[in-house]
Amino acid sequence: MMKTKAYIIASLVSVAMFTACEKSDIPDRVKPAEGARICFLNLSADVTTTGTVKTNELNLYFDMVRVTVQRSLAVNRLRGIPYRSTYPGVATAAPTATTAPSAYQGGEYFIAAPGATQISAKDTTLKTGLTTLFVTDFTFEKDKYYSIFAMGLMPAMTPVIIEDNITEFITKGKVKVRVVNALYGVTGDSIDIWLIHQPGTLAKGREPYKLVSYLDSKTATAFTDTISSGSYKWAVTIAGTVPTAITAPTPDPVTGSLLGKPYTITFPAVKTVIAPAANGTTFTDKSTYSFLVFGQFGKTSIIAPFGSLFRNRVN
Repeated sequence: MMKTKAYIIASLVSVAMFTACEKSDIPDRVKPAEGARICFLNLSADVTTTGTVKTNELNLYFDMVRVTVQRSLAVNRLRGIPYRSTYPGVATAAPTATTAPSAYQGGEYFIAAPGATQISAKDTTLKTGLTTLFVTDFTFEKDKYYSIFAMGLMPAMTPVIIEDNITEFITKGKVKVRVVNALYGVTGDSIDIWLIHQPGTLAKGREPYKLVSYLDSKTATAFTDTISSGSYKWAVTIAGTVPTAITAPTPDPVTGSLLGKPYTITFPAVKTVIAPAANGTTFTDKSTYSFLVFGQFGKTSIIAPFGSLFRNRVN
C-alpha cells in the first residue's frame, strides 16, 4: 500500500514538473515576443437590402491559414469573430446594442510570424467555399504590436491596420488613450470627441474638454498620456460642432461645497452623434486604451453609433 502511495506522489510531482516546463498559451506582456503581436477587432456589420442587420461572424487568415480560433458551439459549424467582438478576447455570438469588444487581461494580442503577410477575412457560411470579404498585404515586424480593424458595412468591408505603440507605462495617476474612428454615415466623415470628468465625492469636477478634433473616418490618433485616471462621460459630435452650453456645477445649498459635482455640456441635437451616457466610465490608472467609435450615424439598435473603451494593456 505504501508503495502505491509513493508511486502516485512521484507521478504527481512528475506531472507538475512537466506542466511547469511547458510554455504558457498566454502571450507574455513584458518580455519581447518571438514575433509580431496582433489584435483583431470586428467593427463591420452586415446589412441586408431590406435594412435588416445580420450578425455574421468572420475569420482572419494569414497567408491562407486561419489565425482566429474561436470554437463553435454547434456541430460542423465554423465559428468566427462576430460584430462588436475581438480576437483574442470575448466573442459574443449574439451581440446587442451594448456589446463592446473586450480583451483578456494579459492576452490582449496573439503572436504571429513577422514578415510580409497576405491578410484576408472570410465569412463562416456553411457552403462550398467561403466568401472572401477583404484581402490586403502588410509587413509585420518582430516585437511590435498591431491592431487590425474590419470597418464599414460587410459588402464593402475595409481593413485598417495600425501599429500600436505599446510601451511600459510608469506615469502614476495617468492613462494612455487613443481614438479610433470606425463610424460611417457622418456628414463630412469627421468627428470631435469631448470628455466630461465625473469627480469622486472628495474631488472637484474639471471642465469638459475636447479630446480630439476633426478625426477622419477609418483613422486613429496616437496614444496620449495627458489624461488623468478616473471616471468620465464622453460625447461624440460632427466635427466643428460648438457646444450650446457648458454649465458649472451648483454648490451644495447647505455646505456650499462643489465636491463630487460634475460640469455638464450640451450640443445641438442634429450635430450629436453620441450623447453623454447616464453613467461615467472608469479609466484605470496606468492602463492603455483605445476609445472605439463605431456604428452608422442615424441608425438605431445594434448598428447605432456606439463608443466604448478597449483596453490594449494593463501595466
